[in-house]
Amino acid sequence: MDKKVYEKTRYQNIYRHKKNKNYLIMISKPVKSSIASIDGKKIMKLEDAIKIRDNPKIKLQKKAEIQFKNNFDELWNKYIYYCKYEVKQAYNTYHKKEIIYNAYIKGHFNKSLNKYKKEDFINFINTLDTTDTMKNHIIKHLKTFLNWCVNEEVIITNPILNVKLFKVAKKEMKYWLPNEIQKFFSFINNENNEIAYRTKILVLLGFSLGDRIGETRALTFSSINKNKSRILINHSINYDTSSDDFLSLTKNYNSQREIDVSNKIIEEIDRYKYYLINNLGYDISDDTLIFFNHKNKRPISDNTLRKDFYHYCELADVPKIRLYDLRHTYTATMMSEGKELYLISERLGHKSYSTTINKYGHLSNKTRKEIAEITDKYI
Repeated sequence: MDKKVYEKTRYQNIYRHKKNKNYLIMISKPVKSSIASIDGKKIMKLEDAIKIRDNPKIKLQKKAEIQFKNNFDELWNKYIYYCKYEVKQAYNTYHKKEIIYNAYIKGHFNKSLNKYKKEDFINFINTLDTTDTMKNHIIKHLKTFLNWCVNEEVIITNPILNVKLFKVAKKEMKYWLPNEIQKFFSFINNENNEIAYRTKILVLLGFSLGDRIGETRALTFSSINKNKSRILINHSINYDTSSDDFLSLTKNYNSQREIDVSNKIIEEIDRYKYYLINNLGYDISDDTLIFFNHKNKRPISDNTLRKDFYHYCELADVPKIRLYDLRHTYTATMMSEGKELYLISERLGHKSYSTTINKYGHLSNKTRKEIAEITDKYI
């Protein structure tokens, strides 16, 4: 039971939904569970809730229903269906859940879900022959799955809600220093070809927006609002190469956002659009993806963009970082300029400010000072 959703009543083991005003009855015998509906109908009257609480036949019937519905693997399949088709998570998001489930979880839980306790899950995690980092991923996915089970009223509480993650050393965050940003743009501005121009725009957007590379790849020319000097991020690229739908949802709801940009950024994108139409003869509309392969009529692949980016990193004699690290470069640069993390968090599209703190709070004052002292000119 989610205590944020249900509130206590003065009647023992009876709770009321704060918003919908329907009742939920907690039962402990013959099996620990909850009853929120009878014959598919929510319990809306208090007197009905009291009768159900005190009726042993209903409890026995509930036990039979739970044993039938509580198969772990069946519940997981329903959970993935929910992720894919009901909340329509991005392909990468739900696909990672499927990979981890098939590799580590599937077949390990054969009893009804309500029969497993916190210790059972902890013992399962501890016996896995994998890294602590992977164990943390498994714990996180199990937690979100069990939270879904609570919301679906399959179980009362999440048994591993307070299980702590393993302590692992954080990987050193990679990003460009301001002089390296300047060095890259100084070099690529002198390159006169389609791949160089495309790579320049890709890096310019990644560094200026602080968005995820999948979000950058999903931008169309209509994403730019010239009147308001903003760029709308409401999609990520669909990493499912078998799909004809190029776009998917962003990582979460908070990732859908409008970002203020300078006129210089908008002018650069306009010039790039003009170049594609007038120099290369491409058929461009407002809804065309900025990074689009006009020969095979599909988005330019992640591998192609990465290969081109590394090529120009090498030519410009700057460190090879991931395209995703442009997001880190943006954050580190803003911090060096004295911008606080809470101001950066919304632009990054983080679900909560704590996410930003956990990810970037470790950047030391010394590092920030070193960055700030190099230069304040980047492009």
